Amino acid sequence: MQGLRRAISALMLLGGVACSGGSEQLTPLPYQDDFSNPSSGWETADDLSAEVRYDAGSLRIIVKQASTAQWTLSGKRFKDGGVEVEARRLGGPTDNGFGIIFRVQDRKNFYFFNISSDGYWRAGAVTNGEWQEWMPWQAHPAIRTEDAPNVLRVTMEGKRFAFYVNDQLVGTREDETFAVGDVGLMAVALFDAPGVDVAFDNFRVLPLR
Repeated sequence: MQGLRRAISALMLLGGVACSGGSEQLTPLPYQDDFSNPSSGWETADDLSAEVRYDAGSLRIIVKQASTAQWTLSGKRFKDGGVEVEARRLGGPTDNGFGIIFRVQDRKNFYFFNISSDGYWRAGAVTNGEWQEWMPWQAHPAIRTEDAPNVLRVTMEGKRFAFYVNDQLVGTREDETFAVGDVGLMAVALFDAPGVDVAFDNFRVLPLR
């Protein structure tokens, strides 16, 4: 994970699909998708750097090129709520990154929450294309390693965010940069470790309790 910490600070190439436009109206909650319907609206892509596709009841991101972050968006709009997804590594290096992006404005402005298959996590913001890690990569015992599935959750309540892995709170943060936006899923490959392959399932955005 030392390599990933160094690489992210220099990550310039973003292989993300573009943020879709659409209505300013908020999407009603709860919103959920088990990815069994390939026409449910998530963006797909396939090029030399990465691939995003519906695959056997999951949404799969394969990052083929090193130093690349690839994501896909729901095409919805949310303010407050709990964003949750199950994720597991299908192949590639364990020194990877994957998770949730939220309050997405466009490809250069959003929040992110990632874990790795070797037991680390981080959270932060991308503002005008500049990556800022609020919590740099750090180990946490709640994260299941290797190919084991993990459930990630972010709660958004105004400017307050809380980050969970497998129902365990790993960190909190306050930030007022983005008030509303889209939600999505992300996978990241290192400068020397392409081939990241992650499947996501059971995506939900739920009302706060």
